[in-house]
Amino acid sequence: MTIAVLFAGFALCLVLGVPLAFAMGLSAIAAIFAAGDQSILIVPQRIVASLDSFALLAVPLFILAGELMNSSGITQRIVAFSRAAIGHLKGGLAQANILSNMFLAALSGSSLADLSAIGSMMIPAMTREGYKKSYSVAVTSCAALMAPIIPPSIIAVIYGSMTGISIGAMFLGGALPGIMAGIGIMVLARALAARGGAGAQPRATRRELVQSGGAALPALLVPVIIVGGILSGIFTPTEAGAVAVAYAALYGILAKRYTLKGGYALLLSAGVTAGSALIILAGASLFSYVLVASGFAQATLNGFVSITENPHIALFLIFILLVLLGMFVETVSALILVVPILTPIAQFYGYDGVQFGVFTLMSLVLGGLTPPVGILAMVASRIADIEYTKTFGMLTPFILWWAFATLTVGYVPFLTGWLPSLVLQ
Repeated sequence: MTIAVLFAGFALCLVLGVPLAFAMGLSAIAAIFAAGDQSILIVPQRIVASLDSFALLAVPLFILAGELMNSSGITQRIVAFSRAAIGHLKGGLAQANILSNMFLAALSGSSLADLSAIGSMMIPAMTREGYKKSYSVAVTSCAALMAPIIPPSIIAVIYGSMTGISIGAMFLGGALPGIMAGIGIMVLARALAARGGAGAQPRATRRELVQSGGAALPALLVPVIIVGGILSGIFTPTEAGAVAVAYAALYGILAKRYTLKGGYALLLSAGVTAGSALIILAGASLFSYVLVASGFAQATLNGFVSITENPHIALFLIFILLVLLGMFVETVSALILVVPILTPIAQFYGYDGVQFGVFTLMSLVLGGLTPPVGILAMVASRIADIEYTKTFGMLTPFILWWAFATLTVGYVPFLTGWLPSLVLQ
């Protein structure tokens, strides 16, 4: 009865156009009333408990750091360095696009932020050079998927805070899969270059390469400082967020890129983004609490065991479920919904916590490319001024590659276990 009310209320709210965070919260409250065995005071208690985490303070700090870095000109310097380094290859602008996303992923931790920053510069540039818009959209939106995987990652912080897994271990665990996925995207973009209308660019001189590399160096040092500081014990992930904010602010001040009015706008934008994310987290946490308290998590585990005791088959079924969920639900919301349900399943089948965590993140973010929502591909399509549906043919190979990379991470423990075992001893 409780589960029926929960899902029926959630579906009704979505039909009525209620924002996702409030749809999850209201349906959870309705289910608690329907069950009648708990005080309504559990609602504020669970909401406060879900947000009362020192580690979660890293989320608004990393969001603010990303805003500061984008406005300080760091993004432009990264793009310039990437173009100088590999822009002369066939499809060089596409390769520079992907490499820029890899570098920026190590700064922002947000797919949408990376897409907006890189896409607004690279998609028009690729169009002017004769690239097909569908190809530009596919390359840019798929490259943005690396942001939540390559450390530091906002959703890795949320996953670690929910499961108790070391955030430093999650950062290290995502590094190799993120790089592997990025290299694969570059190879695929090269293979599809002729089909996408790509051409070669003039090779940068050694002086141009050195100059652009020197200009981008302050940005490239950020992930080294953040991840190195966390792993060495100098500061916690939350303190690392504060260090990132201070570094980005100092960089922008020295570069004379901030004004009083502009600084206020940055703080406001970061506050709205962080507030939205934390409201979603609160609503999804309440929804997850009802799922777990009603026995749905245990029933799901029993259902998996009844289907198969083979961990490889179970992992593939989990992958399908996560991708389907990611198609309809925003990544943070989906993560908070499924972690309490899937964690005991992963433990039952003997999967390492970091490996399963990175696999979960990669599975969920794939929904950013796939219909019907595909928010990353939709935003990239708007930048390119092309209908989202006209990009499906070019998006498909990139979707298939990311799915293959995700399953490889799930089945090959070395990819997520090597760096943590090497560093965290």
